[in-house]
Amino acid sequence: MNAAILGQVGLIIAVPIAFGAWLGLKLDEAAATSPWGLLGSIFIGMAIAGGGVAMLIKRYADDNPVTPSSDRARAAGQAWQREADEEQQRRDAEQQR
Repeated sequence: MNAAILGQVGLIIAVPIAFGAWLGLKLDEAAATSPWGLLGSIFIGMAIAGGGVAMLIKRYADDNPVTPSSDRARAAGQAWQREADEEQQRRDAEQQR
């Protein structure tokens, strides 16, 4: 599944930028505006690619929601926090001596 997602990301990024570069070269040839057509269309391609990646991330996040912690995990985290607080109190007490 991870390879499929990486492949999708690669295509979502590469295709708009490559198409933008090709379109920019053609635009520059037709209008003699080199390099502005190329640069502008690559920038637009990058913006489209960013939007595509954002949509892919949103779709992945919607399909794989983060579930709340179990009671066991929550209790373990609270025990760890108590231990860390006790250790900090011990250090503070040693420093005050």
